[in-house]
Amino acid sequence: MKKVAFFHTSAATLPVMQQLIGDIMPQADVMHIVEDSMIKEVMKAGGVTPDIAARIAGYVQVAEKAGCAIFMTACSSIGTAVESCQFMTPLQLARIDSAMVDDAIARGGRIAVLATVATTLAPTLAFVERKAQESGKSLEITSLLMEEAFHALLRGDMATHDRIVAEGLQRTFAESDVVMLAQASMARVLQQLPTPPVPVLTSPESGIRWLKTQTER
Repeated sequence: MKKVAFFHTSAATLPVMQQLIGDIMPQADVMHIVEDSMIKEVMKAGGVTPDIAARIAGYVQVAEKAGCAIFMTACSSIGTAVESCQFMTPLQLARIDSAMVDDAIARGGRIAVLATVATTLAPTLAFVERKAQESGKSLEITSLLMEEAFHALLRGDMATHDRIVAEGLQRTFAESDVVMLAQASMARVLQQLPTPPVPVLTSPESGIRWLKTQTER
């Protein structure tokens, strides 16, 4: 089985990824890399700066030296920056949200993208639109940003974060055929809600299931 490097820009995504890896691919050889300050810097700068991109490239090199075959980012805000490192490494570079986006596009219709960080929402929308164009499908894509939820998350106020995300979901259901949660940290909210009236796709589970197929090749 191939060794995997998982890169986190916030410690908030670490527990859910560890749980899913344990449930879905318990025999996997996984190295977690966490730089808890990076997402704050990305948010402050309004995106990935050259300095942040250089650090991401450095982590890819660390994973390569550690014997990893796959490098996956758990943060959608830096997905494009990770993809741009492919020229410098034989590692397979991957985004946690790729499988989720493919699933949403396959379902078609009205797709709503929910996020709590602007620097995640913009690249996620761009990624969805790029994949939609590649598929040749005509889709209606809308979005909802809930920044106060992420500020609550950074404060450790999980109750406020979950309430805001849950309210956003409820507002979105009536006008969507499928809902995407753009950040791994949002997935926990679904465990607290009744069965939604439309499919709600999350990146952690779909991303880990896709990763399992890659490690077994």
